[in-house]
Order: sequence, then C-alpha cells, then structure tokens
Amino acid sequence: MKHFPQYMPSARHVAMLALACMLLSGSGGAWALDCESDVDDLNFGSVDLTTGSQYTTSGLVVTKCVDGPPLRWVTFCPNIGSGTGGGHDPRYLKKYGGSEKLRFNLYPAGSSAIWGSFLWPYAPRPPVYHFRLNWFGEATHEAEIEARLFGGQNAHTKGTYTSRFSGSHILFQYKLGRHRDCKGADSSHRPRFRVRVRNKRSCQVSATDLDFGTVGALTTNIDSTSQVTVRCTFELPYKIKLLGPNNPLNRKMSNGSDQITYGTYRDAARTLPWGRFNSNDVDDTGTGYDQHFTVYGRVPPQSTPPAGTYTDTITVRVTF
Repeated sequence: MKHFPQYMPSARHVAMLALACMLLSGSGGAWALDCESDVDDLNFGSVDLTTGSQYTTSGLVVTKCVDGPPLRWVTFCPNIGSGTGGGHDPRYLKKYGGSEKLRFNLYPAGSSAIWGSFLWPYAPRPPVYHFRLNWFGEATHEAEIEARLFGGQNAHTKGTYTSRFSGSHILFQYKLGRHRDCKGADSSHRPRFRVRVRNKRSCQVSATDLDFGTVGALTTNIDSTSQVTVRCTFELPYKIKLLGPNNPLNRKMSNGSDQITYGTYRDAARTLPWGRFNSNDVDDTGTGYDQHFTVYGRVPPQSTPPAGTYTDTITVRVTF
C-alpha cells in the first residue's frame, strides 16, 4: 500500500487563507462603504394643458459605490420628499413668479405606487433596491424614475412650473447587506434634481356649417346659424375673425357664375356684422375649456338666381 505525504500549510499559507476568509465573510464594520447617486432632471418640455391629457417623462437614478467589502449586498433606500412645490399625493409644481400649482407625482418606472420616503409622515415609502458589490468592493446601479403630470388641469395660465428636490427634501441611504429598510445606514447622500414643465399658449378652433337649407324665391330674409368652438389657454385673450370680403354682409355663395349674397353677424338681431377686422371680430379670453360662439347668417331679399346648390367657404381665424 502506498502512503502519500500529508500537506501541512506553512504559517504564511495559513495567514493567507485566513485573509481570504475575512475578505469573503468580513463584517461591514471594517469597511468604509461610500456611495453617491446622481438623479436626472425631469423635464416635461412644452405642453398644452388645454388638451386635458396626462404627460409623462422619466430619467435615471445612477448610484456608484466604492470601498465596500467584496461581493457583499447593498440595500439602497432613495428617500424623496415633497419638493419645493409641496404636497405628497399629489406633489405640486409651482409657477415661476406666481402662486399657481400643477398636480404631479414621482414613481418607480411602471409602478402605480408613488415614490415616497421613510422620513416623511405619510404612507408612501420609497422603493428599496438591492445590488451586489464586485470583487473590488465597487458597484454601479441604475433605477428609472418617472414623473407624471396629471390630466384635467386645463385651467392654468401659460408659463413655467417647477419643483426642486435638494437639502431636506431628499436623502439617499445605503446599508451593507439585504434589508427591508436602511435604518442605521452605513452611508448617505443628498443629491439634487428638478422637475419642470412649460405650459405653452394654445388655441384650437372648429366650426359647423352654415346651412340655409332648401328655399324657393329669395323674397324675404332667410336665416340660419352655425357654431364656432374655441379652446384657448386659461386667461389668454384672443380674437375670432371670419375671413372674406371687407364687408361681411356682402359674402357670395356661388354655383358656377351665378351667386347669392349673404352676411354673417355676431348677434341674433343681425345688427352686428362679423368679419375679419378688429372692428367687427369677436374678442374673448380663454378658460382652458371649449367656448361656443354662434354665427348668425342671413340671406337678404334679392333676385332669385337659377335653381341649384350654392356654396361658399369661410375661414375662421383665431389670433392670440
């Protein structure tokens, strides 16, 4: 029977093995974990609040950690508070130079639960992330943050609305190991970012046809109405002009070379012409919602042309 010599590690080998064990299983107390995060500014850009739509934008939270124990887990708790606009559910964007506010909130991407904080007294908490350090005790972690500007906020004036997150409004905490939260954090950082939106000036217009129907001899006034609908930014002054001839009572419906004269008015009594000049247009101020205006049409008595279908096109122009 052969006998194999037994291997006995030298003292140096034993020390190296002990060091390797310490690297793999050492406690956090021997390491100075250092983590910092950067958060992208979140910009909705220029939006039209009169549409009543919800708008979204997103960015990244990029975290870099160094000087940690190799292969250990890190628990990351990014606490985000109210911001300078105030609120929690919803948060608010405040108009620059004014007191108006817009409702919005922050979310982990794809989530319906808002991005909150362990440091405020409200129920929403932040997402808690876990990631692992490499052999050098380093790691980079990315998380997506989403901002949602709620719909149905039509009645707001044009301008820029912002909320800033810095100082007491934000605290990112980092703790070695996998935990439910970051109590007794090993490291913390206060990044800063801004949420911004610009509500632009806007008007939309639509109109129904002015249809005088089927008539016989043009021996008496023939009246009809149509409707112009305008939706403009809240508190935005605007003018509605009906383009055409200088005299809006001398409009022409044509069928080939034959014509019928008619006019457009601002009032039911048909005493105030509605045309394309400042002296005979309609002035109003936006509400952020639909505003309806009646166009009063009249075909006055005149020589009756040959039978047929007579048409004309009026362009409605809204200036603001």
